[in-house]
Amino acid sequence: MVLNLFKKNKKTLFMQNKKSLFDSWANAKTVQGFFSAIDNLPNPDIVLRNAGKSISVLSNLENHYQVGACIESRKAGTTSVNWELKENNCQNAHFDFYKEIIQALDIHKLIEDILDAPLYGFNPIEILWQKEGNYIYPIELNAKPQEWFYFNSEGEFFFKDRNHGGKLKIDLNSCKFLLPRNRPTYKNPYGKAILSRCFWNVAFIQGGMEFWVKFAEKYGMPYLIGKYERSLSDKEQNELLESLAELVQDAIATIPVDSTVEMMNTGSTQSSAIYSDLITKCENNISKAILGQTLTTDIGSSGSYAASNTHMSVRQDIIESDKLLVENTINTLIKFINYINFNDDAVPLFNFISVQDLGVDKAQRDNLIKSLGVKFSEEYLLRTYGYEKGDIQIIENSENTLNYSDDESISQTDNLLSDKNLQESVEDSLKEIMDFFNKSKSPEKTLEKLEELYPDLTMDKLEEKLAKVIFISELMGRYDSQKRI
Repeated sequence: MVLNLFKKNKKTLFMQNKKSLFDSWANAKTVQGFFSAIDNLPNPDIVLRNAGKSISVLSNLENHYQVGACIESRKAGTTSVNWELKENNCQNAHFDFYKEIIQALDIHKLIEDILDAPLYGFNPIEILWQKEGNYIYPIELNAKPQEWFYFNSEGEFFFKDRNHGGKLKIDLNSCKFLLPRNRPTYKNPYGKAILSRCFWNVAFIQGGMEFWVKFAEKYGMPYLIGKYERSLSDKEQNELLESLAELVQDAIATIPVDSTVEMMNTGSTQSSAIYSDLITKCENNISKAILGQTLTTDIGSSGSYAASNTHMSVRQDIIESDKLLVENTINTLIKFINYINFNDDAVPLFNFISVQDLGVDKAQRDNLIKSLGVKFSEEYLLRTYGYEKGDIQIIENSENTLNYSDDESISQTDNLLSDKNLQESVEDSLKEIMDFFNKSKSPEKTLEKLEELYPDLTMDKLEEKLAKVIFISELMGRYDSQKRI
């Protein structure tokens, strides 16, 4: 009944509304309160607001040893990854034009600038274009200070241009600026600044260091006490004090010979640990804010495979997020180039190449196995490395391709695997873990027990040992199956 009534009167109800479906009803200009009275939206970052600081103060944090190290580590997770420009059905002639432009630009610097966006919330990058013949292309991209820009209550972007009363509106579709932002919202178009989470921790570290140094100066140095007879004149007492000052400089005193000075128990060891624990805690907080984890900072020097693996997984998630931000920003630049020059439907795509895409570990393993006489089928290569039909050819009787039917190859493999030294080496280094896997009933329980078996083994060392077990096991399996033929 209600549905029928709505169908009957929906046009009347729609026309009676002063606001239509095409208008925004709830926005910063119409809401009753603070933002309705102004057009310039202040950065809503609560840390900066409570500290009474502007966004410019965040740049000073990069000079801090812990913050700087974490930033370099986070950026390296993205800048160290190879990238490619995919044709994506773009015209060949146009694709060559894009490749030439990308190669001419300082892409490494551009990626570094884009990765500043998560640190500050946003990072405006101005594009300088050049015309040559019939083409217009970018020749330089420069990141500009965040404090030069602001958003209004509608989320529009402005440059504080003195020639325009400090209000020069920037259309983000004008092909003049790239604006990577970290998780912006309608309420906060500035994005979330990771460095603001580090502000108080850096302040506490600096304060803790200052008080720790004073503590060390006060209680870490021995006191020299000069004793004098009470019959000594004031002048002679001062001369004694000056002599001690020349000898030691600090932590000196003079008292009558029949007086006693006692130093109360200051608990120096416990007090010193307070400063150390405070600084360590703040350093860990900074690592968590920037990297999402502390790696081995919290779990000690020996580490734990399970904890380290979890921490690396978290860091990898952040790296993937940074890579996506870089890809989206550079692909926006490519769309600008296309809009100005071609306006094609298809444009190239910039993207990073993951280790899984490269198949490096599998390729190294397969290369070792191939050297022992294994020939891989075309189906295996297509499935494992993502090639398409027609991309590869299996070359028979190649110098680099051995065949298991070859007597010499079998002899070489037999000699290698039957070598007594090799067997003893494998037995000594891998016997314990191989026995462990043989007794395990399920992969899940195996992983749960690994940490108990190797509590002091770091993740890298454990991965290396597991890689040896997998390779030797697979190699022995192939060898045993061949011997039965």
